[in-house]
Amino acid sequence: MQKVWKIKEANIPLQNKLSQELGISLFLAQLLINRGISTAQKAGEFLKPDASCLGNFTGLTDIDKAKSRIQKAKDNKEKVLLFSDYDADGLTALAIAKNAFNKFGLKAEYYIPHRLKEGYGLGKDSVRYIRDNRFDLVVTLDCGISNFREIAELKNQGIETIVIDHHHLSGDEIPCASAVINPKRRDSSYAHPDLAGVGLTYKFARYLLDENLEEELDLAAIGTIADMVPLTGENRVIAREGLKKLNNTRRPGLRSLIDTAGIKNKLINAQTVGYILAPRINACGRLGEAELAFRLLISNSNDEADALAKELNLKNRQRQGIEGRILDEALILMDTEIDLARERVIVLHQDGWHQGVLGIVAAKISAKFHRPAIIVSFNDGLGKGSGRSIDTFHLFEGLAECSLHLEGFGGHKKACGLSVLKEKIGDFRESINRIAWKTLRPEDLLPSLSVEACLNLSGLNLGLLEEIDSLEPFGQGNPKPIFASLNLKVQSKPEVLGRGTLKFWVSDGSPRGEAEGRSVYPAVGFRMGNYFDLVNSARNLDIAYRLSLDTWNGNNQLQLEIEDLRITPPAK
Repeated sequence: MQKVWKIKEANIPLQNKLSQELGISLFLAQLLINRGISTAQKAGEFLKPDASCLGNFTGLTDIDKAKSRIQKAKDNKEKVLLFSDYDADGLTALAIAKNAFNKFGLKAEYYIPHRLKEGYGLGKDSVRYIRDNRFDLVVTLDCGISNFREIAELKNQGIETIVIDHHHLSGDEIPCASAVINPKRRDSSYAHPDLAGVGLTYKFARYLLDENLEEELDLAAIGTIADMVPLTGENRVIAREGLKKLNNTRRPGLRSLIDTAGIKNKLINAQTVGYILAPRINACGRLGEAELAFRLLISNSNDEADALAKELNLKNRQRQGIEGRILDEALILMDTEIDLARERVIVLHQDGWHQGVLGIVAAKISAKFHRPAIIVSFNDGLGKGSGRSIDTFHLFEGLAECSLHLEGFGGHKKACGLSVLKEKIGDFRESINRIAWKTLRPEDLLPSLSVEACLNLSGLNLGLLEEIDSLEPFGQGNPKPIFASLNLKVQSKPEVLGRGTLKFWVSDGSPRGEAEGRSVYPAVGFRMGNYFDLVNSARNLDIAYRLSLDTWNGNNQLQLEIEDLRITPPAK
């Protein structure tokens, strides 16, 4: 589908104000404004985030109760269990908590549920394990906020629970735990409610030990970036400072993972974590057993770390193969079962799909058709599903409205997990679509592109790229800037290089073949070889792009990384 370009309007008065007060360019000032930053103080905090803010715990409800309860467990030599989620956020949280408890003098055991056999959070198997092994205290990490029944059952058996979880609550009720640390509680006044599970665990570990724990920031950054929380506020500090640690990490496991992934001696940024490291950490948990990934994170042996990193690499390849097969089957179902004119939420289901990759498939279906997508796999009449959404549809709130048809659900605005009986999947599909028809407008279902500004090629230079880089790390809530240049002249015949990469040269001046004295730049479209005919026949193009540096063979030349392109419409 043709994307709708939404070009942000320049705020000239505020540009001038921020530029003068901070001594920055008008260009950088506008990029900050586009991110909702309207004061010099907030702009300064964004450009130079201060790690000291991580020492502020004001408003984190129950954090004192949790520390006191853990002190009691230490004093009484109680048996403590750390219970985590099986994804990168949960596993990094578990690693930080395990290290912190060891440092505190409390040798806690840990439990990671099997994704396929047990599912997310506390369940029958884990409650039985806790009871049979006579634990006194359970600390849940990146899970627990929706486990009302299980936590009540543990309490009835004299086993206390501390919940450290960042997921949304369904209403005001919280589990009957000894302490519930969740910045999304209605009675929480914490200034940064969007912390990932690992970020919340990291904050608690600092509070428990009364130490800065800078050495744990590499783990905190991986989990934060992997969980796709907004990289603003404290998340930005964690990601930025953690990436510095990660690029020089001393952990054998992370060093081996970086080496095995083929990125040794390369700069590791948020994109590297999101697309290369996190999928390898997640792969084991997606296929069932996350223990290998956790052992890698806490390993102190180079030989063990190398072996585990190779195993994670192999698991990731297996995951990719399974995911590809399910995506192909889901797309076939799209053709036969989904009428996009009627359905604003895509719900696809089949027996026996591997549950570990449903979220990735949902994300790809959602991106392709630009509407919420929920993918469900049934086994013995019970379906487990994952969903991904678009910016304009709050998935968790949507599920809450049609929870009558579900056995359980949880998640965020843009991602969810759910369980549903096979006989209710039709009712659920109708209900979630009724909600979407009330919520979504037709224009919400059109893919759009947020463009920071229109630039002239003559104004591009390395200084602009340096200013863009000052906004790193990029991610949710702080996307890498996309710009547009309009009415560009195609100056060369396009080429299709390896892996479908499209490359050609453009200028903002004279017609093809007469580029002398004009600003001419290469435009590169990764996996955009299908645009060859359009570019080859065009004289004038509008291009939306990210500005980057081509360093191949020591070039160090600015290039336009194409995000979208279109033939320049005729002048009115």
